Amino acid sequence: MAEFAYDLRDLKFILNEWLDMEEIFGLERFKDTYEMDDVDFILNEVYKIAKEVVSPINKQGDEIGIKFEDGKVTLPPGYVDVFKFLQENGWGSANESLGSEMLMPLTLYRAYNEMLMAACPALTSYIKLTTGASNLIHRFGTDKDREIFIENMLNGKWSGTMCLTEPNAGSDVGDSTTRAYPTDDPRIYKIKGTKMFITGGEVDLSDNIIHMVLARPEGGAPGSKGLGLYIVPKIWVNEDGSLGEPNDVTCIGIEHKMGLKASATAMLSFGENEGCRGILVGNPADEKGFSKGLAMMFHMMNESRIGTGHNALAQMAEAYCLSAQYATERIQGRLFTDPKAGRVELIKHEDIKRMLLEIKAQTEAIRAMIFKGFYYLDVAEHSGDKEKATRYQGLAEILTPLIKAYASETAWQMIGQAIQVYGGVGYTEEYPVSQYARDVKILSIWEGTSFIHAMDLVGRKMRMKDGVPFANWMSDRREFIDRNKDAEGFGKEMQQLENAYQCVAEIKDLYASYYANKDEKGELIPLYAPRVLTCCAQLFAGEAIMDQAMIAKKKIAELGTDHHDYAYYTGKLATAKFFINNILPNVKMQAELIKNADVSAIECPEESLIIS
Repeated sequence: MAEFAYDLRDLKFILNEWLDMEEIFGLERFKDTYEMDDVDFILNEVYKIAKEVVSPINKQGDEIGIKFEDGKVTLPPGYVDVFKFLQENGWGSANESLGSEMLMPLTLYRAYNEMLMAACPALTSYIKLTTGASNLIHRFGTDKDREIFIENMLNGKWSGTMCLTEPNAGSDVGDSTTRAYPTDDPRIYKIKGTKMFITGGEVDLSDNIIHMVLARPEGGAPGSKGLGLYIVPKIWVNEDGSLGEPNDVTCIGIEHKMGLKASATAMLSFGENEGCRGILVGNPADEKGFSKGLAMMFHMMNESRIGTGHNALAQMAEAYCLSAQYATERIQGRLFTDPKAGRVELIKHEDIKRMLLEIKAQTEAIRAMIFKGFYYLDVAEHSGDKEKATRYQGLAEILTPLIKAYASETAWQMIGQAIQVYGGVGYTEEYPVSQYARDVKILSIWEGTSFIHAMDLVGRKMRMKDGVPFANWMSDRREFIDRNKDAEGFGKEMQQLENAYQCVAEIKDLYASYYANKDEKGELIPLYAPRVLTCCAQLFAGEAIMDQAMIAKKKIAELGTDHHDYAYYTGKLATAKFFINNILPNVKMQAELIKNADVSAIECPEESLIIS
């Protein structure tokens, strides 16, 4: 069985050579706590933890899965211990929590966290949700809330969840029927309702679970604007921070999933015995019945959306490492160009090299896109330059649906390709990539389907604030192309970027016309939204990997062929050229399909899609 392996070098390249981490470490929030010398130490240390501590529980978690008995969930062996190890030793929630003195820049935290996600995707979701819940309390809770909850959520004593989905209200959160009833205490409400698909909703990880619950208060307006946000502990927390009595939160079932079998996805009943209490976050509903619960929850949702895309990238990257390793070990077939030379390693075959380079290209381009997003978020959250922070916040918001949807959709395809590299054994459970295929599929559905994010892009992100953030996003692409159009050795690649940019510009104008003529063209907006998202994601990812290739080209010239990093930089150059010349042209094809505006999918009668 292949051991955990990861491309630590590419993570170091991103932080040490590509992104301006000096700027990030120089921000007021980090200047006294982190510096460039910390990068390699932290990444090296976590690589060992990922390999020696986290990865060993991954396969047994898949084989054994969780157990549900008498309303309680038991995790597979090792999961509780590793969760506590990461949380207690400062490799978990504390480094991403806004309320922690150990807060790291997202760019640094996410670089090491990527390896932990790759080592065991089911485990890290528990940590991520705990972090997100603590950040909600930090941003919007009272001083008392922060005092009572956050420390125990960061040190591993308590875990956290996000409770939105209901049996009759999936992605339509505004249709939620969970209710919040006032009590004598204006901050305490009785909660009654059912939530489903709640990751970590019932687990034996910790002494308490802190649920962040959307519910409609009495008199709350219909739809999403009427939802409030409530802190609902599984076990009530007393004023002094001690644990009180059970809070009438019951797990009534768990989902039986094709993957992530050590990740407990629960259905929860709140207030079945009229005894569930929740602490209001923010202000009560106004005179119109409007609350800001969903707006507040969006902070956690957006963190989770980016995290979901990053989780997909991590699994794709690990599948690549494993399949490439197998391809160097497996002797199979003879070369087409020299069949008499005898049998050779898989990696020497043309099509195997093509498949591996495609996975590598998608992996590195998507990783570059994601980390540019983290860089934007670090500046937006912590920069003293308000104008720059506002601009970068807008850029990060545009990238969020691209990261979530494109990464998760592509990871599913590329892990399938990694299985193809293995051949027949890749389809067996004796080799690890089959588990990654099953584990990764949910990520294109979690935190909103790819279509939801495509509609977020074309319906909101392209048009928000009178279109200024998206105009900034487009101008950055234009500026990169203009600045590098004459870059030596990249003429063909820069032309491909120019072509893709022009296609996205045309799509932007086309969609503006659809909105202007919504009565006639409205059906085209959702029909082609996923294609628009793909075009934007591939343009941005292509630019990012090209930017990296220019650094690599200079390094190759400086270091020469004998240097130990020569293979890495040569690979980076090949990866970028493959992405630009083989993947990015898809933007032009997709743009043609969008402009063609075929509506056969709409015109086809529903009855014709049903086999009777």
